[in-house]
Amino acid sequence: MIRHIVTFKLKDFGDETGKMAAAKKMLKRLDLLPLHIDVIRKYEAGIDIRQLSWSHDIVLIMDFDNMADLEAYIVHPAHQDFIVFNKDYSAAKVCVDYEI
Repeated sequence: MIRHIVTFKLKDFGDETGKMAAAKKMLKRLDLLPLHIDVIRKYEAGIDIRQLSWSHDIVLIMDFDNMADLEAYIVHPAHQDFIVFNKDYSAAKVCVDYEI
């Protein structure tokens, strides 16, 4: 199995209320991915609760049976739509993929 982890650092949305609203919109969009992409075996996502100065704001964790399924996810239209959506929300992201 392959575990895919992505963390997102949100853009500046003016204040904590704006940032939290943006985080919730992103989480709602992420939550739709497993409904449209059947190669996702496990899905988890959440909003950071510690809010340290060096923390990222959102984490996404997905498991796939193999690298071919991860690659199918990457090019899937629902994921590509999320990427376009995310350009208005994320300032940075980090990804780690590894075997489990």
